[in-house]
Amino acid sequence: MVFQKALFWLATTVLASLVCGQSNAPPGVDTWCGKPYQSKDKSINPGGQFAFPSLQKDPLLYITVHPRYTIFLETDGIGSFIVGAEISHVFGEPFDAPPSNLNVMKFQIYSQEIGSILVSQIDLNTTGNIRNFSLAQFPPRLTPYPITLYATIPGSTKTFKSTTEIYVLPSRTYGSAVKIDNLHGGLLVQNNINKYKGWYPIFPNGHYVDGGYLTPSTFDLTHLNTYAAQGFNTINIVPDGGRPDQAYPIDSLSKYWDRLDELNLFNIYDMRFAFQNSTRISDQVALWKDRTSLLMWYTADEPDGWVYALNSTKLAYDQLRELDPYHPVSLVLNCQDFYYEEYAAGADLIWQDAYPVGINATHSIPWGTVCNTTYGDCGCDNCVGSLTDVATRLDDIQAYQAAIPYALQKPTWSVIQAFGEQSYWPRLPKGSEVLNMMMLSVNHGAKGITYWIYPSTDDVNVGSGELGKVFGTDLAMGFLFGTEPVRELRVEGASVDASAWAVGGKVMVGVANGLYFSSRGKVKIHLPEGIKVTSVESLLYGNKGWTIEGGMLVKVGLEPLEIALLVLS
Repeated sequence: MVFQKALFWLATTVLASLVCGQSNAPPGVDTWCGKPYQSKDKSINPGGQFAFPSLQKDPLLYITVHPRYTIFLETDGIGSFIVGAEISHVFGEPFDAPPSNLNVMKFQIYSQEIGSILVSQIDLNTTGNIRNFSLAQFPPRLTPYPITLYATIPGSTKTFKSTTEIYVLPSRTYGSAVKIDNLHGGLLVQNNINKYKGWYPIFPNGHYVDGGYLTPSTFDLTHLNTYAAQGFNTINIVPDGGRPDQAYPIDSLSKYWDRLDELNLFNIYDMRFAFQNSTRISDQVALWKDRTSLLMWYTADEPDGWVYALNSTKLAYDQLRELDPYHPVSLVLNCQDFYYEEYAAGADLIWQDAYPVGINATHSIPWGTVCNTTYGDCGCDNCVGSLTDVATRLDDIQAYQAAIPYALQKPTWSVIQAFGEQSYWPRLPKGSEVLNMMMLSVNHGAKGITYWIYPSTDDVNVGSGELGKVFGTDLAMGFLFGTEPVRELRVEGASVDASAWAVGGKVMVGVANGLYFSSRGKVKIHLPEGIKVTSVESLLYGNKGWTIEGGMLVKVGLEPLEIALLVLS
């Protein structure tokens, strides 16, 4: 039987109430995202809302330093830092330099163990400055090196400081190494496929998969081979919560993982039932950390919904980084605004899983209550019941992360609804709805996509694989991993979400029509200011008919939920 997430939510409510402790609800009141949802209980303020910092009257100098990548290998030769010197009214420290001198910041990046690493300067009020350094001065090891940046401004008597850390790891000849580009959020891999020489990018696209379907106890590769043939490059095999250890049969999984290695089909190893037990984390890491198709560890599945202990994800993260620094850690958050900073502290990548298809956003189908910011569970927390809930949730997460001082902007991924006919979701999503949510996700900065749950309908299975392959082409990844999208472009004539990526003299545009009916009028998409285009160079995905008129991207007529991905000269 396909593992049903909604049924799992309902069946383990008692367990969730036992392990929670951060909700404002009285004892014995069942909650989701801190909100009571049964008719016998009253509305409360769930708490945990993100506190955005206040604007300061006087300008501040906000100095930041981060490694370009989450890890370096000794064989990389060259490392790099991302340095920022932003004039901010939110973060930073006061400065006393004469206005005429506010143009350059000089800095030294220093390690207490190594000494001076590099001395350089950057323009003030800039971010994303890349400065390279030699890794030869760092003996490779499994623990990070603490790093400090000291900065001065001409004419100022003050020294500014910012800290970070870098991993310089021993090179590998087995298993895999996976790093995140801290500048643009892309994922890069080294494993036996490239013979441990350099790195190659991957746009992750794959499903959560019911383990009983894809990896049955009687060994059979039929479904796994079909899944791979549909074009997916990642997989999250959902562990069996009904087993005594709530994990995978080791011998059976090992045989299936052998096939994953042959296919270079990357496993996102799921620890949802183990991540709060340090012994089980250690045991599972020891089993699988050296697999060539291991992509990352996945710890908490909706810890904010279950209201797990606020430090649970961070404790697991710290242990995983110590046991295996070669792979990042991910988790998925379900709530719109419930203790984001605490739960997100336990991962390198944050996923959203707003499931809006078929829901009643204001009245709970299974519980018969209203849903609002203080009460009720409608299957999509604080949603409006539109496909755009996916984009809004990504925007929320990115806004929270950007408002945490000196923190990295962690990559966001999207979990797309591929299920229905149950509980809060009375119908299955159409293939066109899944494709639309995929495009919305990418338009709003998602650097990877997963789906709950495989197998879905044939339309969803095939369509999500095909569009995911387009996102994973070298051409598309060059844009997606090469810059950040300019979002919500001005559009005339239709309800369209559009974003643009400008790299190397070309522009990629993603289009997602939000209407469920056809339109025959002319749609005009205004490109970002300063970008001039002459022609549509290639249509990566979608219907033909797009042209350039007056510097705008234009098409006459759109089909229901039509999407497109184009490259413009």
